[in-house]
Amino acid sequence: MARARTTSRAGTKALSGGHGGPQFTRKMGKRVPAAKGAVTVRGKSKARFAKGGRSFSWFKPTEEGFVTLYKAPVLTQVEWVKSGLGARDAKVILRQLRVPQGDALNALHIPVATVNRKARTNAPLSAAEGERVLGFGRLLGQLQTMVRESGNPEGFDASAWLSAWMSAPVPALGGARPLDLMDTMTGQALVSQVLAQMQSGAYA
Repeated sequence: MARARTTSRAGTKALSGGHGGPQFTRKMGKRVPAAKGAVTVRGKSKARFAKGGRSFSWFKPTEEGFVTLYKAPVLTQVEWVKSGLGARDAKVILRQLRVPQGDALNALHIPVATVNRKARTNAPLSAAEGERVLGFGRLLGQLQTMVRESGNPEGFDASAWLSAWMSAPVPALGGARPLDLMDTMTGQALVSQVLAQMQSGAYA
């Protein structure tokens, strides 16, 4: 994958997805343009998981919430998957992706009608479906963690950056979009690996 270590006029080091793709930088206050009406996953959020969300009743769609999803021990993540992710809770996670929710569900091979029907009572998705949705949350938490480790994260819109990156072809993935690989856990692992390599390549 094309990775670039660049310096802006202000001397800011930036991580680029290549081919004019999105960047996240170490410069304080540098923002990634967000879609109109979109919510930055940073600080507090009014949206919360439904009370019927089983083991996810603790979760809030904030930066800390997604970082916790990413950093949780593997056995804990397995327990979360087995206990079931409510459909309404799944929609809360996918709402952070700045693409139409129907497109995100189609990419995950999860029927939109099924999710909408189950969301009325927050009935759980199947274990496989819930695991794929949680993969989105972990990826967002991974990006938040990378930004923290790479510099000052203030003003960085992780949701907007990740959405733009996942919606564009990535050379390291053979020209495929990361979004198109999120329907299997093997594909999600590959997307996570490529994302991590972007950080190590820029800040080695």
